[in-house]
Amino acid sequence: MVIVSTLALSTMVSNNLIIPYGFLNMFKKNETNRNSKYIKNIRRISIFTIIIAAYFFYVSFSKELSLYSIGLISFVIIAQLAPSFFIGLFWNRGSSKASIIGIIVGFLIVSYTLILPFTLFAYTGNNNFIDNGLFDVAYLKPHQLLNINFLSPPAHAFFWSLSLNTICYLIFSLALKSNYRERNYAEMFVQSSSFSNLQDNAFVWKGEAYVKDIKNVLIRFLGNQKANRALDLFFRKYNIDKNTQLADARLINFSEKLLTGNIGSASAKILIASVVKEEEISLREVLKILEESKENIINNKVLLEKTTQLSKISSELKNVNEELVVKDKQKDEFLDTVAHELKTPITGIRASTELLIDDLEEMPTELKKQFLTNILQDSDRLGRLINNILDFEKLATGKLFLDLKLQDLQKTIQKVLASVSQIAVKKGVQIVNNNPHKFLLVYDDDKIHQVLTNLISNAIKFCPAAEGKIVIDCKLGNNRAEISITDNGKGILEEDFNFIFDKFYQSKHQNTIKPQGSGLGLAITKQIVALHQGTIWAEKQQKKGAKFVFTIPFS
Repeated sequence: MVIVSTLALSTMVSNNLIIPYGFLNMFKKNETNRNSKYIKNIRRISIFTIIIAAYFFYVSFSKELSLYSIGLISFVIIAQLAPSFFIGLFWNRGSSKASIIGIIVGFLIVSYTLILPFTLFAYTGNNNFIDNGLFDVAYLKPHQLLNINFLSPPAHAFFWSLSLNTICYLIFSLALKSNYRERNYAEMFVQSSSFSNLQDNAFVWKGEAYVKDIKNVLIRFLGNQKANRALDLFFRKYNIDKNTQLADARLINFSEKLLTGNIGSASAKILIASVVKEEEISLREVLKILEESKENIINNKVLLEKTTQLSKISSELKNVNEELVVKDKQKDEFLDTVAHELKTPITGIRASTELLIDDLEEMPTELKKQFLTNILQDSDRLGRLINNILDFEKLATGKLFLDLKLQDLQKTIQKVLASVSQIAVKKGVQIVNNNPHKFLLVYDDDKIHQVLTNLISNAIKFCPAAEGKIVIDCKLGNNRAEISITDNGKGILEEDFNFIFDKFYQSKHQNTIKPQGSGLGLAITKQIVALHQGTIWAEKQQKKGAKFVFTIPFS
């Protein structure tokens, strides 16, 4: 413990007292070994002096003071650093002069209340000073200042020394104008959380210095090899030309830190100051620099966020563009399908009509009836196709209006089943109505009829012949009726679920022979259901076939 304490004290004494304030000029340039030996000798003398002083203290006061008492006195003395240290963490108005005055005042109080009493007792052997106070003034008793007598001597000294130390620090900080460099460092230190990225370049400096002069100082104490290696690393770190003549703030700060490790911070500041022509920087300039740094940090953050947003928008635009390309292609396919569907019944009508005209008198009656039936069916098909296109246009432009009335849903379902029953029977598809009970709802009968017809017709198309089965079911939910149409057909591919209600969408994996129809059925169905304030969807959990569900609210 003695060795560690002595070495620490000797280093502090030599670096901060002896070398900077008495022997700094004795160091010579390009004599590294001599300078190092000189520093070692100073520290050796410091060690010897400290040990002798400690021994003298031990011989003089060991009988009067225990190790515990000496520790308490040391604690009270070192506590004088606390006010300027802790207040300086949060207050940028503190100055070094005020800190020194506060520490001196605090130390004088400790000397009067603790050190002086036991020193006088050790040499005189009486307690007159402790009992009567200075000049026999009761208020100046060292252990009872101002008649405060409920504290132990160490606690009493601690209270008065720290109180006056803090008061002096605050008063003189406000009264005295601090050095500009102190204000610079204080501002950065207090704002360290906001300017944590200011490291070597946090040295706010306004002046002029030459790299050559800085280099000479470094060589003087570090030697030619170490100085050149350190400067080389500095220039490479900041990407600075090695032939630069003028030194900037970063090099000044770097050099001070480099020298501090060898000769102490006080000596380093003195040496660097000797080769620097420095101008005073106002607090306004410092604040401006800090604000610019803060703005740069904020701007960089904003730019990063904008870049992220732009990347996201770019990705979304790319996806939208791909969807538009697909939609455009589907639109072309849709128009081709519509043109084909319109052309097919017209061609059939024309062919049948020409045959009837050419051979009307000689054609058998049954054959005439068959041709007329074909013309009627093609006309109906053409009419349905045109109606679908017109309905789709009305729905898309918002021109379709509903005729809402209180209706029995089962009656509408029965009408639909009657209209599609022949198609189902012809293909061998069984249609089952699971819940034939009465459901009174407000809806447009014609439009819901169209919805059910589209869904059931689609189910018939995709059901297997002679084995197909379609189940219609109605359930009551929360303020709504839920109608489902389930079939045992080929089902819906996973990739088609999100697009089957789109107006131009057709599955890429349909059979080679496309089902008959314009492809507008589901798109029209969705918009009709939406006009009734309902929803429609296809169930994804179907193991076989497809299941479409739509709702009609109770209103």
